[in-house]
Amino acid sequence: MLDGDRERARAAVDEAYDASLARRMGAKLGLAEPADEALLTALYRLLQRNRCDCTNFFRSLSRLPARAAEHAAGDADAPLLDLCIDRAECVAWVQDWRGRLAGEVRPDQERQATMTRSNPKQVLRNWVAESAICAARQGQFGELHRVQRCLARPFDEQPEFEHFAAPPPDWADGIEVNCSS
Repeated sequence: MLDGDRERARAAVDEAYDASLARRMGAKLGLAEPADEALLTALYRLLQRNRCDCTNFFRSLSRLPARAAEHAAGDADAPLLDLCIDRAECVAWVQDWRGRLAGEVRPDQERQATMTRSNPKQVLRNWVAESAICAARQGQFGELHRVQRCLARPFDEQPEFEHFAAPPPDWADGIEVNCSS
């Protein structure tokens, strides 16, 4: 393959990847159109600076109405805002997100259902896996079976497995993933 062909092939792959990512992120954000770079860059910055749990952030976002509540009582935004250290930064991003939703014609219920199908409630968290592994090493496989049942339906609300979506316990603070093995 010639260098020019290689560069054109790489550019085509990059373009296809970027388009796919924008479409997928648009679905995660409840947008009918692909997500734009500015909205995504601001979101990634928000998530990183606030050390947000991305799974819980996207799932909470999927519950928000397209329009802000008229009054603070019963604020639907509170569960999402509570995930961020800097609530004002989160409020600003949510306002931008709602600005994007303002141009869409889908009813909230339809958009929220699409987002719920795109944003899992449960993912395999390191501390959950470690708990199941430790128990299995001792010949106790109940925790492993509970994790398997939970992850078989990651997009469903499963109140019996709500604790798997919780922040990690203190003992899990030092768990690190190593990809060398």
